[in-house]
Amino acid sequence: MNSKEEKLLKIGELAKLSGVSVKALHVYEKKDIIKPVKIDENTGYRYYSPDQFRLVEALIELQDMGFTLDEISRILSGKCSKDEVSSMFDEKKTLLQERIWKLEAKIKELSIIKDRMNEGKESDRIKEMTDEERAAFLAKLVVINEEGVRQFLSEILWL
Repeated sequence: MNSKEEKLLKIGELAKLSGVSVKALHVYEKKDIIKPVKIDENTGYRYYSPDQFRLVEALIELQDMGFTLDEISRILSGKCSKDEVSSMFDEKKTLLQERIWKLEAKIKELSIIKDRMNEGKESDRIKEMTDEERAAFLAKLVVINEEGVRQFLSEILWL
């Protein structure tokens, strides 16, 4: 092997280094996202350059942001214009903001449920309740307040 080949990483090494499975790297190859720089004709081993580690890191980060592999392939291939990439990022930003609003609404609702539970005397005897009584009690606590629903719908309509 020459010095250039010695620096190449086997697929398992790249997988371990980047924290993804070998199977995932095969999927990325099929999607034309990450191609091995060399495939040994005799063994079929795939080899990657150390620089491709950064590409895998970028891919993982984009997946964490909600991008699909097809979207990532388009972004990394250079087939998208700057405006198209910018638009894709704006879409993901909007989706993440929607998730934040939904989670904040759930957190608020949990606080309301907890407060309702702490206010009622029934909660002191929750262990002694029958399954039916407990289900009715929890259903009563979990009822979403009308104002919260109105606010949530209003936020969605203005997106």
